[in-house]
Amino acid sequence: MKVYADTSFLVQLLTQEPGTKGAVADYRRLGRPRLFLLPLHHLEITNAIHQRVFRQRHTLPSWEHSAIKRERDTSLALLEKYIARRAFIEISHDLETAFELARRLSAKYADRLGCRGIDALHVALAIELDCKVFLTADRSQGALAREEGLTDAISVHESFEVNGTNGARQ
Repeated sequence: MKVYADTSFLVQLLTQEPGTKGAVADYRRLGRPRLFLLPLHHLEITNAIHQRVFRQRHTLPSWEHSAIKRERDTSLALLEKYIARRAFIEISHDLETAFELARRLSAKYADRLGCRGIDALHVALAIELDCKVFLTADRSQGALAREEGLTDAISVHESFEVNGTNGARQ
């Protein structure tokens, strides 16, 4: 079974944030499938981890800054560990066709589902990679994946909700 995980799900696997326990449980429930890791994922994951440091550094007291950096380093090391163990399979893919499909998906669903362009791109990549299961922590992206016949194997965990929006969109 080919499984595609979007960045919000992968970040939850790699960091300690609301929703992590649920994402890990869902990943285990599926038998810990190998997950595709495109250069897009790698960029988004590492950027999300560094953004998290930025946000925490500006909101938490200075005495907690070393713990924030340790968390960052742990998350980045875990990413490399998953790659080394082939739990995350690094692949490349022609994005031109994926962008075209994403544009069509956006035109078809964005008005109704509120999905973003990057949501449509991840769903398009999953379709092009012939995946059957789509893992996400993003409600509108999950709805888009379901509309396109992908099994949305992870439900949005209520603990992941922050101020009425999910954490992947902050």
